[in-house]
Amino acid sequence: MSRLTRREFLTRSGSALAGSMLALPLAERLLIGRADAAPVIEAFPGRLADDLANIVARLEKKFPYVSALYASQSGITMRRDLKGKRVSEAPFGSQGVSLRVFDGIQFHDAAVGSTSPDDLNAIAQGLLRSVSMGKSQYRILPLDARKQTWTTHMEIDPAGESLEERMAGIDKEFDRVSWDDPRVKSAGVNTDVLDIRRVFVSGNQRLASATTMVTHGGFLFGFDKGHPGFGFTRRIEQGGMEVAKLSDAAIERMRKDFVESFGTEAMPAGEYEVVFAPPVTGLLAHESFGHGVEMDQFVKDRAKAREFLGKPVASSIVSLVDDPSIAGARGSYPFDDEGVIAAPTHIIEKGVFVQPLTDLMSATFLGTSRTPNGRTQGWDRKPYARMSNTFISPGASDPAELLASLKDGLYLEGFRNGIEDPQGWGIQFTAASAREYKGGKPTGRMFAPVTVTGYVPEILSNITMVGNDFALEPGTCGKGFKEFVAVTSGGPHIRTRARVS
Repeated sequence: MSRLTRREFLTRSGSALAGSMLALPLAERLLIGRADAAPVIEAFPGRLADDLANIVARLEKKFPYVSALYASQSGITMRRDLKGKRVSEAPFGSQGVSLRVFDGIQFHDAAVGSTSPDDLNAIAQGLLRSVSMGKSQYRILPLDARKQTWTTHMEIDPAGESLEERMAGIDKEFDRVSWDDPRVKSAGVNTDVLDIRRVFVSGNQRLASATTMVTHGGFLFGFDKGHPGFGFTRRIEQGGMEVAKLSDAAIERMRKDFVESFGTEAMPAGEYEVVFAPPVTGLLAHESFGHGVEMDQFVKDRAKAREFLGKPVASSIVSLVDDPSIAGARGSYPFDDEGVIAAPTHIIEKGVFVQPLTDLMSATFLGTSRTPNGRTQGWDRKPYARMSNTFISPGASDPAELLASLKDGLYLEGFRNGIEDPQGWGIQFTAASAREYKGGKPTGRMFAPVTVTGYVPEILSNITMVGNDFALEPGTCGKGFKEFVAVTSGGPHIRTRARVS
């Protein structure tokens, strides 16, 4: 196979300047052409940013606020398991542009799955015809002028490798993940490489980002005396093919999880002293101060958290942050989908709820400052206030001290899922397992799965120790009509009291 240049690869996987290539079959799109015959294309974002800026300027003659957002996602998924190898296009690939105008009272959006100047002019003309200016009730303060493009830092650019080279790497990882334990009935490795692009244009901004996101993981599945067992490990980071390698420690932990999963018991329901491992702390952070502090819920009067703004909601040793500026994390981005530059937002400071997460709509209607949390799943969905990387800040205690303090309690590990009720501020989330501790030491008993339920301020106020360690766990967050965005959540080990079942 001919080696693809970066420009060929991005063009054929759905970049901003080659949308028509999306219609070609995967094999044809990746195999046609030679590196020395690559088409001449502009550097990203090139002509697209100019086209969007011209349309924004045209709409600004009528409307006090106008913005344009281009969004695209495309990529390659590769799998290797005991049944063989598979290569396919990553799901949910798309590209398009949305335009937004403000008439002084409300926002209006129009979108098209194209970057053609004719198509863009058509939706702009539709907004000019259909939206009338009302009596201005709100003012949108302009953001600082800025023109900048961000790209992912990577050690090994995926576009510089052929598919054979990528698959050879997966074969090596499969050999490392595979295990000759007779209980193993299935084992596999997967690598997804996504190209994610954004261009945001407003009256004084022209922002663009080209992000490469790599997901790499392995799993083991099997049976022992009729009982199923499972272990997995994964990495999801912004970067290149250097991400597509599991550490020896991660593989060893996956094998340990596989073996221990055969001996778990059903969890006896009750109230327990508990220590959360960082991924479980992340579940608590994400679900407790998740949608309930996303300020569009305040506008709709759907969040009890609104009653607690400026008041204590947690132990004084607890601080909680949302930060999309963390380098390389799954939930990171240089600017949100409404043009706000990434920066940390301190949600809880020393136990006090001090700052919700906002989007342009909620900040405008409620007269508050904007945070970099206006996010959309794609060009054809509206932006909401959304989390990014949400975590409890590290504290002062050694994690070993937290576990030694468990005289009769549980150590919860593993990231599963969770839900919350913003109106009642109830919470429920599930960890992969819990280890029984007595006298500060594990007894050997394990329970799985393990569900924590409760009232958010109560669980947070019960926190008595916060570890000095820190880790983030990648995930995906859904909202509204099932719009999904990439997030991470995490923090240190923490000790609290909670209802577990």
